[in-house]
Amino acid sequence: MHLLKGMACLLLCGLPLALQAQQDTPLPEPLTLEYALSLASETHPDVLMNEAAQARALAQRDASRAETSLNASVEGQLRWVGPRREDPDSITDDHRLSLFLRKPLYDFGRSSASLDAADHSIRGSELRYQALLDQRRLQIMEAYFAVLLADMGYDRDMEAMAMAYIRLDRLRNRHELGQASDIELLELERDYDVSRHQLSRSSNEQRASRARLANLLNRPGQLPSSLSRPRLDSQGRELPELDALYQQALQNNPRILALEAELSAANRRVRAAGNDARPRLDGELEASHYSRELGSSDRWRAGVYLTVPIYSGGRVDVGVAHERAALYEVQARLERERYELRQQVLETWLALQSLQLERQRALSEQSFRDLYLDRSRANYEMEVRSDLGDSMVRLSESQLALAQVNYDLALAWERLALLLGQQGAPHH
Repeated sequence: MHLLKGMACLLLCGLPLALQAQQDTPLPEPLTLEYALSLASETHPDVLMNEAAQARALAQRDASRAETSLNASVEGQLRWVGPRREDPDSITDDHRLSLFLRKPLYDFGRSSASLDAADHSIRGSELRYQALLDQRRLQIMEAYFAVLLADMGYDRDMEAMAMAYIRLDRLRNRHELGQASDIELLELERDYDVSRHQLSRSSNEQRASRARLANLLNRPGQLPSSLSRPRLDSQGRELPELDALYQQALQNNPRILALEAELSAANRRVRAAGNDARPRLDGELEASHYSRELGSSDRWRAGVYLTVPIYSGGRVDVGVAHERAALYEVQARLERERYELRQQVLETWLALQSLQLERQRALSEQSFRDLYLDRSRANYEMEVRSDLGDSMVRLSESQLALAQVNYDLALAWERLALLLGQQGAPHH
């Protein structure tokens, strides 16, 4: 309750200041994944939209409570009476000041159904908020890994361009001595231009990936220069059975739970709409002061009033039909979400299987490239072969491929955990 009221206050009063204060807070150098994930709940446009929905749900509950609360009002009357028949010139003051206190005493289930509906709506909004934070965590992880991969891609392309330049420079010397043809020179110049273009694309991706990460962290324009590589806990984990994952996801996924809470709220709104045809019992207390005392001038009155609806012109039926249509819509959304959740669990489970095999292949490739580089170094020292540069580029490619698989594997485990309604593994 206090959290929701704080959100409402932030939305109404201090949002611009809060946004500016967060955007002015610099990111640490080097940036860590753990710190980046800690910013998932900060004020961000996506978070603000969800907080506005929570504030609306809270306001709806307050409105339901207000319908059964005490109402106080003051009614004043300025009136002059006269003249009397026996005294044509007389004018008499007949003023009145009254205080009314009214309180609904019992409405035969109407208000309780509305309050229950509002409580379930708030519960649903809280679950949707948690689902949003989970999704933002995943987006931040993806953006963080994209920056690391962009840096590794740039390093690989820098090595490739350096090797292309060395080959071109050597061939130019041979070409000046008449030991290489024009077509050989043009071919290496083309290869060098291709490598330069690829390096420029890698440099652009470095900047673009950092901008995406900065925007997700609500730090537009603050492009982190260095990121630390996290220690991932996703390798070597055993993949559970698919049927068990289905059951766990359907029971604990926050999106499913939010729609179930919304369905409960819709059921209670249907009941509340039907209760509009039931009687209503109200209590009223009136205290008055009169400028002219008459026999009917009561100082105070207290009464209980029973209102029994007889005919509403179809208003109640229309209200019930409207709420029932909303109920059917929520039911359909819930079933669709369940179908989609099962498909997402299946696809993530299959992706984890493939990535585990792909990781074994990437490890084998890197081991081969490590050994091949060692042999190339030995041959280079013996001046037998000079493919040391190519071996270094191939090793960088294998390292990049392995990092890509490791990051994809970590993201897949994180995605599965969020589908199951769990918090992902900690990252350092």
